[in-house]
Amino acid sequence: MKKILLVDDDPIFNFLHTRMLSLGGLAKEVHTALNGKQALELLNGYFSGTAALPDAILLDLTMPELDGFGFLEALRKLKVPGMDNVNIVVITSSINPKDIERVRELGVTNYLIKPITLDKLKDALM
Repeated sequence: MKKILLVDDDPIFNFLHTRMLSLGGLAKEVHTALNGKQALELLNGYFSGTAALPDAILLDLTMPELDGFGFLEALRKLKVPGMDNVNIVVITSSINPKDIERVRELGVTNYLIKPITLDKLKDALM
């Protein structure tokens, strides 16, 4: 069981994905952020020792304030110790090949298209 950071501006998806992670036995702890800025603030807690680094980040691409691409770019620049061990999974409704290519260029290989199933999520997190 893992610590998961769920980054999505849609409260319904956050609720559904949190339930899926918990009921599927994939997460012992799920924290949510409504955009990339909030997610970066949570990760800053890791630097100050007030929060543990998640085992996985489930990331939407389309969000207000700081989208998934902006989050990935900012995260790259932060050079968080231990981030190489964090599994980042993009979960989005975008089927645009340019989005998929850009995500891969930013170092993320797991790209799931909403709606997702428990099996797809398990495969991405294992």
